Amino acid sequence: MKKLICFLTLSAPVFGQLITPSWRGDESTSHAEWDVFTEAKLAPNFPDVAIDEDATLTCRTSSAFLTSGRNIYSFQAPISMQLDDTTGLLVRNIFLQIGSLGSEVDTAGIQLIVEDDLGDISVISPTQYFVGSQEELNGENGGLGTIYGIQWDLRERPFTGKYTILFEAASSSLSLDRVSLDLSENYLEVTKPRPLSIQITGEEVTVSWLGGRRLQSSQSLVDGWVDVLVAEGVNQIILPLQKSTTFFRLIAVKPAE
Repeated sequence: MKKLICFLTLSAPVFGQLITPSWRGDESTSHAEWDVFTEAKLAPNFPDVAIDEDATLTCRTSSAFLTSGRNIYSFQAPISMQLDDTTGLLVRNIFLQIGSLGSEVDTAGIQLIVEDDLGDISVISPTQYFVGSQEELNGENGGLGTIYGIQWDLRERPFTGKYTILFEAASSSLSLDRVSLDLSENYLEVTKPRPLSIQITGEEVTVSWLGGRRLQSSQSLVDGWVDVLVAEGVNQIILPLQKSTTFFRLIAVKPAE
């Protein structure tokens, strides 16, 4: 008799990894990513993780400065960001990810700006956006660590050449941690990731999760929860299929730990 695997997740997803779209690296795609910023304001930051020489990210807020972790931050005003790029692709799909600490991003104000050959300017709102992961931050400043996923379906309005994406914080005290940009000529919707997932293949069980929370298991939903020791420091484990039912859950790591 094979084991029935069950799992639980917390009501809030966890702060952690950026999503890797399934099309990244395919023909007629491009990827740019910023993790360590060099310019706090009014000067361009170039991608440092995935390099795109045409892509720049500039903070337009005069009170912004660089934190010790090389994030862009302002406690005086909401930071306003401008992403500029030029592409040779006929773009039908844009997937933008924003990693922030502290305050939230104003998702309703995110805009794609495209100018055609005749000089006509189009301002296009995202087709979808979602919170890919989120976690309450410890420490005196508090707030949230959040990764936002923003996607444009441009099949009815493909473009090539120059474009701009504008986004800003909903309030002061947002720390911009990282930004990722994926373009492709073919549209494929990005699905919001699950914080915790389980896949059974043959006699093995693969448990995968996002972020830095602890994985626990139990033979009962009521009590008996213990840490899964082999899960420390990783985000995926493979276990042998057992006969008894096992439940999994994610719990927050205490500040003292």
